[in-house]
Parts: sequence; C-alpha cells; structure tokens
Amino acid sequence: MSSRLLCIGDLNADITITADGTISIGSDTPGTVVMSGGGSAANVAAWASTTGRSARFVGVIGDDPLGDFLIDELAGHGAELRAIRREGVASRAIAAIVGPDGNRSMVSALDPSTVLRPDEVDGAWFDDIGWVHLTAYTYLQHGGGAVFGSLVREIEAAGLPWSVDPSSAEMLQLQCSRDEAIDAFSGASVMFPNEDEAAWLAGVDAPAEAAQRLLDVVDTAVVTCGADGAVVARRDAATFRVDAAPAALVNTLGCGDAFAGGFLSSRLAGRDDRTCAIRAAAVAARAAAIATSR
Repeated sequence: MSSRLLCIGDLNADITITADGTISIGSDTPGTVVMSGGGSAANVAAWASTTGRSARFVGVIGDDPLGDFLIDELAGHGAELRAIRREGVASRAIAAIVGPDGNRSMVSALDPSTVLRPDEVDGAWFDDIGWVHLTAYTYLQHGGGAVFGSLVREIEAAGLPWSVDPSSAEMLQLQCSRDEAIDAFSGASVMFPNEDEAAWLAGVDAPAEAAQRLLDVVDTAVVTCGADGAVVARRDAATFRVDAAPAALVNTLGCGDAFAGGFLSSRLAGRDDRTCAIRAAAVAARAAAIATSR
C-alpha cells in the first residue's frame, strides 16, 4: 500500500496579529501583523511533508494573486498541490489574534465559494494514496454536508483509511447538531479533536472519558490538550496520555494541525500509537515556536 497522505479541504491566508500586551480598544496596540499560508488541511499536508512524508493537497482557491501566493507557499513546504482555481472568486483569508501568552483567537468567514462541489470530486485524487485526511471546515460550509459525504463515499469505495479534524467546537454548535456531526464523522479511522471539540461531541468534559466515548464513532480518538499533551484512545487497547514536548511558546495557531501531520506521518510509517503521539507532540512543539501556522 502507498504511504502517501492526501489532505482535502481548506487553503487560505492567515493574517496573524500578535499583540505585545492587552489590546487597547479604540486606540493603537503595539504588535506585529504577518501574512502566511494557512488552512487546517493544508497545514497538515505541510507539516507531514516536513517529516519526510509524501503528501498531496486538494482544495479550492480563487484565481487571483493571493491564490498564486498560497500555491507557491504550500509548495515550498514540499507538498504536491492539485488546487482548483475558481474564476471570479477571491481566495480566503482568516484573522488570528495572538496574545502575549501565545494563545490565539480566530475570526473565520465561512465562504462556500472556496469549498469543493460534489461534482468536482475526482477519483484520480486517490491514486497512489495510503491515507486521506479531512477537516470539518468542509462539512461546516453551506452545502458542505453533501460534499463531505461525497468525499467519504469516494474514500471508502477506494478502501482507504481516513481521519477527520472536527475543526471548531463553536462552529459545530452553531452549524449542526451533535448527532449530525457524529453521523458525518462515523467510520473515520482517527479523529483529532481538541478538548472543547471532544467535550461537545462526547458530552463529557474529561478528555480521557471523552476519547473513550468517541470510540463509538471512530477507531482511534486523539484528544489534543495543549500544554497537557494528548490523550489517545483506541478500540481494544488501553487509553494513555503523552506529555507535550518542551517548546518556546510563541503561537498556538496551527499546533493541532502540526500534531495531526506528525501523527499521520508516523502511522503511515507503521509506528505504534504511542510512538505516533510522541513524534506528533514534537512536531506540534516546532509549530508552537514560530509566529505563523507553518
């Protein structure tokens, strides 16, 4: 079987705003503003590529100068791109506000014009692929449920394992019911929720218990817990926690994507779950030490 990773979903510009202190409402706050490539699915492909894993990305961007920048930036990380350029559409950007402690808050515009359509799903994307990674940002868009379902059917018809990142607890609560989300994500080999996403999907706050409950939905649940590391639960195996790798925390933006990229790279190399999680934590620490998401 191929060991190439395919990531399908979002590619956008990240406008990262880092404040040196508390933001002064109605006035000026010292800090930095940086634009870089972003998007959860694209980040996973980029970080997996940095570990030496062959990764392919598929997603929709505008046919504009920002789209050119995004293609070049992601390709610079070693990922193969099969970007769909949509004429007359502006490539998407999100804003991430990073405080002095490194924690980020995001403002994301859900824009269906930069989301795949069901008739655009191409079986050739899955050629020479060993694993497919999806994000809920595709599912959460208007009409995204049909696209997400079409992708899952294509993946399962090809006999490939797949993973999913629930992406945003806040947006899940606003856009769908818990039962709808669980139904969409059922059948995934691995789910990568953070603590808030796991709590909402499982209905319990404790990460270990939430991970175990999610085994009714997926084969393996990996709950990322920031500075507290990650909890890994797998059917017919003991649940365990790994520590976060030491990091000079600059920015938490993209750390979960880096973790997923590292975990999947190791899983495709045939490593056991504990090794996958330890190596994933090391990749996430690299992400935490930079000012952008990759």
